[in-house]
Amino acid sequence: MVMNPVLIHELRARMRGGQAYLLLMAIILIFGGVTLATFWSVTNVLRPNAPLTVPFAGAGNQANPGPQIDRILIAQRGAIFFLIMSLWAIIIAALIVPGATSGSIARERETHTLPLLLGTPLSPLSVAVGKLLAAGSYVALVGAASVPLFILVIMFGGIPPDQIVSVVLIFLVTTFAFTSLGVFISSISRNGLLAALATYGIVLALTVGSYLVFLLSSPLNKAVNMKYTLYFSPLAAVMSALTQTNSQLSTILGQVFREPGTRVAGEWWALGHYPLWCITTLAYLLAGVVLLLATSRVINPLRRWL
Repeated sequence: MVMNPVLIHELRARMRGGQAYLLLMAIILIFGGVTLATFWSVTNVLRPNAPLTVPFAGAGNQANPGPQIDRILIAQRGAIFFLIMSLWAIIIAALIVPGATSGSIARERETHTLPLLLGTPLSPLSVAVGKLLAAGSYVALVGAASVPLFILVIMFGGIPPDQIVSVVLIFLVTTFAFTSLGVFISSISRNGLLAALATYGIVLALTVGSYLVFLLSSPLNKAVNMKYTLYFSPLAAVMSALTQTNSQLSTILGQVFREPGTRVAGEWWALGHYPLWCITTLAYLLAGVVLLLATSRVINPLRRWL
């Protein structure tokens, strides 16, 4: 098996100094601190004290007030812990990717080495794939180093394997899409600083901005129009994946997340027929592929796609 020469060179250049290891250690320490804080909150805050009732529709009368919020929270401690950790993983990926990809091709253009790189037998697509894999592998390394922190979820349980697979798939596809976006912006930028600023702006707008638009809108707009902004945010995709078969968790998140789909009978192409996380993941995957092909066309002197 022949490795991509661009990938090998980028990995050696990235991991040769101590900056990459210091950054990795800092990220793991921050993520570990968030994990411990979340673990302490779940184990010490979510425990039965003063029972409060959840206002379910038709939950009963005074003799039978219905389920109590503290019991629901205790029963869903594992799901809540896994949800918070997954959301933090998406946010960390959104913060790392722009910095890891901003100078991938813009740096080659600044140092006038891009024509030399394109003069090799490598195709422009191979160059783009090598740059993408080099940047994405560092994000994957951070994710792999964070896996032991998720083992704490096993102490609580309540996470089906299909939900774990869904969250991992969302994380990988989101990383791929954001990395493709960063490499593409780097290919059309004159320097790495402009590429980093543009990539950070777009990534944060998709990840956090679209979700904040939903949160800050009125209840009527959340139910009618603004619910469609959730399709742009991977944070909403994680919530959608974890609430598909967990009605209690869906009730707890009722004020901050609402599944846009209605699952009513009708045409197969309607968005309401499919869970939000499936639509978002598929859209991010297609966008990543298109951006990767667009990068190869931009750096190709002949302006071909491959």
